Amino acid sequence: MNRFDKKVILILGGTGAIGSSIADHLEQEGGIAIRHGRSGAYAWDIEKGEDAGVFVEKIIKDFGKIDGVVNSLSCPIRIGNFEKKSWQDFLGHLNVQLKAAVEIEGSVIVHMKKQGKGKIVHVITSYAIALPPPGISEYITAKYAMWGLTKALARELGRHHITVNAVSPGFIKNKFSSIAPEKLIDIITAETPLGRLTTEKDVAHAVLFLLSEDADHITGENINISGGQTME
Repeated sequence: MNRFDKKVILILGGTGAIGSSIADHLEQEGGIAIRHGRSGAYAWDIEKGEDAGVFVEKIIKDFGKIDGVVNSLSCPIRIGNFEKKSWQDFLGHLNVQLKAAVEIEGSVIVHMKKQGKGKIVHVITSYAIALPPPGISEYITAKYAMWGLTKALARELGRHHITVNAVSPGFIKNKFSSIAPEKLIDIITAETPLGRLTTEKDVAHAVLFLLSEDADHITGENINISGGQTME
């Protein structure tokens, strides 16, 4: 039985590594993945001032509904001391993650309230729980903001049967982490209790659980996916 038969899920950042994995696994279980990106059929760019409402209405027109939203947006990380960074550095991360969430999710929530249900999942980071590495203050700040939004929306939307949760991946070796020295990656791997780094597939499985009916009574929670790197 397909858990997501004909369920329409909007995946922000759906053309990235994590977003693509989530979309692929969703489609394998019968779901309809709307892969948002900066190009393609469902393109939308916060930096260009494009209207989020128009973007959401196009999806509603094409599919009749949106059952869930996954926010897996992120942007490249630049390592550097805090005093050498500017507000624009922080604004870049906040725009890609928080502002996009506010504008798109705000438009989607209007439709979810009419439907009487919905699911929202934010992909943040285990560093929002654990001791963060130095030099990535703008990235960490944006992720903390997303965790705050997760809890605020969960509290506000529960009575509308809309759940809002987060997942926090540990270190994933991909193009976004390519700035990390290989020696550091070896150390992180060796110190991970389960003996390997987190993968996009691990993240996809957790996200799909939160999107499924199995998680209907879970909201305001954050699932840590780090192989034991981080333990609450």
